[in-house]
Amino acid sequence: MILNHVHLPVRDLSATVVWFEQIMQLRPGFRNARMATFSLDPLTLIFDQSAEDVLATIGFQSENCDSDFHAVVERGAVVLEGPTNKDWGVRTAYFKGPGGLKCEIEGPIAKP
Repeated sequence: MILNHVHLPVRDLSATVVWFEQIMQLRPGFRNARMATFSLDPLTLIFDQSAEDVLATIGFQSENCDSDFHAVVERGAVVLEGPTNKDWGVRTAYFKGPGGLKCEIEGPIAKP
């Protein structure tokens, strides 16, 4: 089996869609009053209208963590933690997503 999609409950589906369009520059592949899908090949994120927000972290792989992080911040992302080298050999940065979501950008540590 291959992981294909993840459902994430959100209280404000419309605001979640707008956030992903503005901050991440992604368009939903499908949208109705109860759900919206964003295809991030090979995984699809499905946001479901819910009475509660889920607490989750969505991780994005990047070739240049710093550049991608600064781009989303310029588009309005709220910084949680700037780019930092981690002991396990990657560079990561975090910003607030919609509802209870946190987003992570992970990439290689730049060679000196």
